[in-house]
Amino acid sequence: MLRNVARRSEVIRRTFMTSNVNLEKPVLFHIRDTARVVTLNRPKKLNALNEEMCESMFSTLNEYAKSDCAQLVVLKSANQPRSFCAGGDVSAVAESNVNGRAADSARLFTAEYSLNFQMATYQKPIVAFMDGITMGGGVGLSIHTPFRVATEHTKWAMPEMDIGLFPDVGTTFALPRVITLANTSGQMALYLALTGDVISGEDAYMLGLASHYAKHENLDELETRLAELKAIENTSASDESFFSMVNNAVEEYSSQLPKDYRFRFSNDQLNVIERCFDIAQTNSIKHLLQKLDEVIASTTDVSREAKQFAVEIKTKLLQKSPTSLSVALRLLQENSKENIESSLKRDLYTATNFCVAAEDKDSPVEFSQAAIHKLIRKQKTPYAWRQSIDDITPSKITALVSPRPSMPVSLWRNLANVTWKQYPHHLKFQLPTETAIRNYILGQDGQNDALSITRNEVISHFTNFDRAYRGKIAVDRLCEMVIERKCTVDDAGIITWNQ
Repeated sequence: MLRNVARRSEVIRRTFMTSNVNLEKPVLFHIRDTARVVTLNRPKKLNALNEEMCESMFSTLNEYAKSDCAQLVVLKSANQPRSFCAGGDVSAVAESNVNGRAADSARLFTAEYSLNFQMATYQKPIVAFMDGITMGGGVGLSIHTPFRVATEHTKWAMPEMDIGLFPDVGTTFALPRVITLANTSGQMALYLALTGDVISGEDAYMLGLASHYAKHENLDELETRLAELKAIENTSASDESFFSMVNNAVEEYSSQLPKDYRFRFSNDQLNVIERCFDIAQTNSIKHLLQKLDEVIASTTDVSREAKQFAVEIKTKLLQKSPTSLSVALRLLQENSKENIESSLKRDLYTATNFCVAAEDKDSPVEFSQAAIHKLIRKQKTPYAWRQSIDDITPSKITALVSPRPSMPVSLWRNLANVTWKQYPHHLKFQLPTETAIRNYILGQDGQNDALSITRNEVISHFTNFDRAYRGKIAVDRLCEMVIERKCTVDDAGIITWNQ
């Protein structure tokens, strides 16, 4: 017994010493029962990712993947709820570029996108606590994981257009696939990518950017609960049953949306987004702006609110980098059809080209200069873009999203060594998409014969009977939003899908 006491004392002493050392590291790694807790620990930079952070997470996640003792991973921040992760360390990248060290920047992007690819194909559950600022690289750390927990402090955005970069970290693959509303042809994905709008935690949940919504005060208890989970006998942590077990645990600590919550976008605004941001029907940014002008000039079927919203969108877009806008559109068009590995490779080629462009005065890319203007010099006035929309030709965009022979780059190989075109778990654990609701109403999902179905039957199906959504927060609210905007309901409550 004395030996046991001495052994425990030694473990406690070593743990205390290790903790003191680790507190200085930008990422902390802890074992908590069956969970492995990864904590971003660069608070002064709002956990902006650098090469060291990405490398350490990549290597450690590979080790966790090999261990049967590691059942799941919790990814969080040491300074939540202020920030989860504010993005990549873009200011350092920009300084490297203008000082002729684009190769250093390429190494950071290689490490970051390799980590994104690893997380997207990870065989064990990863639960990301998006508690606070979740932007850019922070979106990359969360969007590819099946369990993405938003809170009342979440501020989600892809703001790269303001500094002449592009929506990277695989978001142009992810957003067309996970967003629930006004996104049947990637419309909401393109809107968020181009405008950089900041989305609240509640809206992130309703839009499918988050899979769950929980109060900040519940996260510690949720982490404790997750650490208790263990795959059932004769299965592993990669088994579907264990992912469902994790989902059930997260649902236990989910919170109702605030009583005064109202979804950010009105029906008229969603209609504008659907009409103008269709990635399959948009030839160029100039074409997109023309579609906004058509809404603004319409004298028939467009409300005053819709016209005003179109004006606001156009004003935003005209302040962004024309090159970045055009690249974002191309990446969404390409990556929405690609597999995850090819999409992240394309992001890596594009990021490398954006970094090398700092040495080329004739390049349409102004990323490094704009980032220095905004992030280092802290200028309040918008950066004055040299390029206009008319200057950006399809051939220039093709060159920017293609490999550069003079600077070869590639993703690191991770332990899973797989790829796919659709997330294997995401849609099972988040709110249903508009497409799923439509398919049920029209009898195209194999569960409904579509002879006649009422509004209440649709809502009851998704809230009470469909296993993927039964008991999930605000499922009824999402169904009602879709029905109100997309359907006609007669006096008997029978639904007709209008589009």
